[in-house]
Amino acid sequence: MPVVHYICISLMKDLTPYDICSGLDSFTVIGINYHKANAATRSDFAVSASKLEVITRSAKQHQINDLIVLSTCNRTELYGTAPAAAMIGFLCSATQNSSAAFEDLGYVLHGMEAVDHLFRVAAGLDSQIIGDYEILMQLKKAARYAKENGLLGSLADRLVNFALQASKRIKSETQLSTGTVSVAYAAIEVIREKVADIQHKNVLLVGAGKFGCNVARNILEYFPGANVSITNRTPVKAEDFARENGMQPVPYEQLARACDEADILITSTNANTFTILPEFFTGGKQRLLLDLSVPKCIDPAVQQRDGIVLMDVDQISAILDKTFAKRRAEIPKALAIINETLSEFVEWHKVFLHRHFLGQVKTKLYELSESDCCAASLQHGEKDVIIQKAVKTLAVDLRTRTAKGCQYINTLHEYLKISHS
Repeated sequence: MPVVHYICISLMKDLTPYDICSGLDSFTVIGINYHKANAATRSDFAVSASKLEVITRSAKQHQINDLIVLSTCNRTELYGTAPAAAMIGFLCSATQNSSAAFEDLGYVLHGMEAVDHLFRVAAGLDSQIIGDYEILMQLKKAARYAKENGLLGSLADRLVNFALQASKRIKSETQLSTGTVSVAYAAIEVIREKVADIQHKNVLLVGAGKFGCNVARNILEYFPGANVSITNRTPVKAEDFARENGMQPVPYEQLARACDEADILITSTNANTFTILPEFFTGGKQRLLLDLSVPKCIDPAVQQRDGIVLMDVDQISAILDKTFAKRRAEIPKALAIINETLSEFVEWHKVFLHRHFLGQVKTKLYELSESDCCAASLQHGEKDVIIQKAVKTLAVDLRTRTAKGCQYINTLHEYLKISHS
């Protein structure tokens, strides 16, 4: 039997097909966002730390390997390779909602449509405030949690990396995220519009998480003469931040009194129940209350008190719509970058699909290199280079050629040409 025929038979024998499972077709996104659901509904579906643990346990019990949970003030989304029905079940069970409620306002995307959605979310193109760059950090945190808990497989991990890469390019190469326009900055614009003589007002911030601290820094930067204080359920966070930024910490047990004394109250907590209540406020003092929390922190009934103006996330965001014309003009540039990065991902994915097959070919070539028909006076390092080059040739062919026979023959040709030169 000719050597080439022998090698071809040996190479192809026992190799499993490389195109059995695409993986990408099963990539799914399920979620609820601001497009159809108001702040109250999004609050109902918001995933707190404890609820995230519930979803994580459920996913592991069902042997799910890919599941990323992203929960922000504008959206709650699950990304993964699990069946959509299972993902919806995890979310509804953890948040104590019915599947019917989700089906009424939620969405399900599959395959490249789901991939494209993830890229747009990461870039801030699907944010309520276009170009909001905070979503990038939130997505990275969600992916990191999934990885630490064994819920981030190779496909989802690389997919998120490509999405983050596109987002960073968009930030550096376009004007989509320029300036400080965000929900935190929107609060500044609202205060400017509705409160006169802010330098002599008392401002109380409730919540010392990352978002709450961003709001506090904005207040300090744009209203340097205001009397700003901060409180938090965990006192040390508020105390540390206040000490570092020249603010006044307020013990959480004095929350009611501090609310009554405030002219401007801004909340950014993740409590599951209302913590700011109507009975906290007395008299007819003029007050502006900004509830940036999801779920809502301030009981809407406070509006029955004279002099109180209450605004939630949706109302605050809507005020800035007219300021986003310049950002919208950058959308075509951002989409072009996304399309370029998606093309790069597709090329990577073609190789990813064949990873097991390529590994089998590599193993087989090493076996053949030890056989009598292929024995040559090659050093081990030289053998590695030859086999690596042959496998690389096959990887390229798998992306560009459809005829499997041509792919095999080209790989053998590359191997034999070098090993017998």
